[in-house]
Amino acid sequence: MRPVRGGYGWFWLVQIAAVVDTALLFAAGVILRDAEALALAFVVLLTLGWILFRPGRIVPVLVRGLVFADVAFWMLPAAVTNAASHDSPASIILPGVLSTTSVVGLVAALGFLLSRGNLAAGESIARVVSALGLVLILGITGYAAATGATNNGIRSGDLVIAATNARYSTTTLTADHGTVTVDLPNNDLFWHTFTVSALGVDIRSPVKGHERVSFNAQPGTYEFFCGIPGHKQIGMRGTLVIR
Repeated sequence: MRPVRGGYGWFWLVQIAAVVDTALLFAAGVILRDAEALALAFVVLLTLGWILFRPGRIVPVLVRGLVFADVAFWMLPAAVTNAASHDSPASIILPGVLSTTSVVGLVAALGFLLSRGNLAAGESIARVVSALGLVLILGITGYAAATGATNNGIRSGDLVIAATNARYSTTTLTADHGTVTVDLPNNDLFWHTFTVSALGVDIRSPVKGHERVSFNAQPGTYEFFCGIPGHKQIGMRGTLVIR
């Protein structure tokens, strides 16, 4: 292995961000009993090991950068959506911290790649980026503690269908025709939807979020499913019966 020089440059920051991401994903997967989170955490751990055992190599950092981008793509909108909805502090903090560390890691990976694998590159800038990331995490935590709510907003008469471990809590919903209201609490670390194509319904619930929507439905039997790619195929589907 090539010796690590330069101390606290882009490569160091990639490793720090990867360690934090891995720890958070494993903790969330275990606490939430979320198989998808554990699977992603395992992939993240593999890329982290690849980086540590092949320091200075371009390909491991490139792959890790793609993982950072994927995590940020899902977590950043979730944090913003949950914050705007004043959801629970945990539903804001978890995706907020994951998105922050992933963006920091992505910036560090790009810096390392642009330096063509120079282990000593970016020492002063990497420290500034890491400090900004820490300030943002503290800001997210403070905002969530000050504005987050513990009430999930479920009301009497609503149809409630929760998403847990990539499964719906029920596969059959029944309601009278007219205005129908559906609550979708999402207990997973990934986005889920409640989609009824025939009715033009597409409720999107972010990480640890909760969404509620009303729509008009005529009598009939309709299929509902999760619109996230692959989720319908693994069983996230059911039947909505309108009387």
